[in-house]
Amino acid sequence: MKKITIALTVTLMLAGTGLFAGSLDHLSNQSAKWVMTTSRNASIDGADIVQYNPAGTAWLAKGLHMDVSGQTLFKFYNNRDVAVGNFLGSAAPLSPLLSRPAETLKQDKPTPILPNIHLAYNLGEIGRGKMAAYLQAGVTAGGGELKYKNGTAGTTLLLTGISAADGGAPGSINFQEFTASSVYYGIGTGVSYAFPGDMVSVSFGGRAVMAKRSFELTAGYSAQQTLNGKYEYSATGFTPIVGVNVKPNKDLVLAARFEAPTALEFKYEQKELGGTLANVAVVVLKNAGIEDGKKIRQDLPAVIGLGAGYSINDRLAFDFSGTLYLLSGANLGNVYDNGGEVDKINNYFGTGWEVGFGTVYKAVEDLKIGAGVQYAKASTKEKYLNDPRTALNASANPVLDSITLGTGVTHTFLRSLDITLSFLWCHYLPESFSIDSGAFRVSGRYEKDAIIIGYGMGYRF
Repeated sequence: MKKITIALTVTLMLAGTGLFAGSLDHLSNQSAKWVMTTSRNASIDGADIVQYNPAGTAWLAKGLHMDVSGQTLFKFYNNRDVAVGNFLGSAAPLSPLLSRPAETLKQDKPTPILPNIHLAYNLGEIGRGKMAAYLQAGVTAGGGELKYKNGTAGTTLLLTGISAADGGAPGSINFQEFTASSVYYGIGTGVSYAFPGDMVSVSFGGRAVMAKRSFELTAGYSAQQTLNGKYEYSATGFTPIVGVNVKPNKDLVLAARFEAPTALEFKYEQKELGGTLANVAVVVLKNAGIEDGKKIRQDLPAVIGLGAGYSINDRLAFDFSGTLYLLSGANLGNVYDNGGEVDKINNYFGTGWEVGFGTVYKAVEDLKIGAGVQYAKASTKEKYLNDPRTALNASANPVLDSITLGTGVTHTFLRSLDITLSFLWCHYLPESFSIDSGAFRVSGRYEKDAIIIGYGMGYRF
């Protein structure tokens, strides 16, 4: 049972999940205008293109451009119809927990605000071409906080295993609560240059990333066993970013962006570990290579963003976006079993990708209406959802394929100020799971839905 518990514990601290991207951590939703159209990779209007199409900033009008936006996220995650089986090969039930009806374990804690700011200053003609400098700050990856008041399928599996590792038959879990957070703050800067003739522009820049994570687990058993623990872990890194735009004619823009892998070395800090099972938990974590002060690698993978924008006329424009997340080639950390490394987390994923289509229509001179749709393929392998060694992370925030619909309006005032209000619904495609720990089994279905309300202001000085 100790071997099982080790395998279950380690991946909680090694993997996290972002929202609205075919990736583990990256966030697609970086501005209110993206929420409106779900596609900005080839856009050349507004300062938020610093995130999606940095080379396009060289084609902005001369002067300072600013975009400040926020998003409120409502996240509805379910472990549906969770049931736990008996000891395999045993006629006796493991505990009263296993004989109760299947239940749904859920979280609905919102993220009150996800802020982003983008600045671009176009210097106009420098030499024979045009140059711009840009700056961005916000949340580039992660997804805020998740809180499961009755635990998850993964914590149920873990806590039963820890209780059993204490010796004797495990006690029934009377209560459990699990909270986890993951936020990657980013500050980026760079320059862009449009060559003479305005047909080609390029950009060179980078982003400093400061990642902060934590988790907290509290539980009580019928056998008077208790456990409460909290860990925090953080890392910093740097992401080189290059971009290129080609404008074959005045109505068509082709864009590409490459974000190199971001090397991140996390350091664990044990904030709290107590209860009657604390000594067992310490041994379990240490055997898994997790202890206070220990450092581990988990990088952000490389990203390739592609886009095509086309203006039908001065009222109607379209934007197509495709983004690749090179998960399988990244160092996402290790999976341990009984104190030894047995696999790489990146082996649980292929190349994640998303495709989006957006359109903006100028209904009247100062009012634009936008809409968009995106499909994201997480490329999660089946073993990730069904492996006991990845059960904690998979059950807290499963990495699922998704369909996203967005819409919104942008109203311009005095030709310099614009206000955007947008709305998005993201539906993740459910996946069933059946996790066999070697001693017992937990099964059910993962479901996720999310709603975003976006609000932003753009200004040209």
